[in-house]
Amino acid sequence: MKRVLPILLVALLVVSAGTAMAGPWGRGMGMGPGNGMGPGSGMGPYAYGSANVTPEKAAQLQSLRESFLKDIAPQQNELFAKRSQMRTLWSSANPDEGQIAALQRDMQGLQGQLQEKRLQFNLEARKLLNP
Repeated sequence: MKRVLPILLVALLVVSAGTAMAGPWGRGMGMGPGNGMGPGSGMGPYAYGSANVTPEKAAQLQSLRESFLKDIAPQQNELFAKRSQMRTLWSSANPDEGQIAALQRDMQGLQGQLQEKRLQFNLEARKLLNP
């Protein structure tokens, strides 16, 4: 009995410490369920329910979103490729400052284009929601 009690106490301590480190689950701001990029309060088809949007408006918003995503896909793919090139340049033994600066300017231009398109999408979505 004297030997079992310390083993049980250590096991209880390990279990309680493990659950404490795991942290609470729920509506967080990360990439999973909740207010982040996963299902939750994002731009999914169920997000319009809290805004009292009719099914027709929700379908219009979803269509607008799909066309927006299709429209920005080329710039996103190009930006992804340039980020990969940038990582390659930085990982070389002797990085070329001129190439890095030029690539950075290209990436900033693409990001600006994406921001403009996002602005237009947001304005159009707002017009649909607030006629």
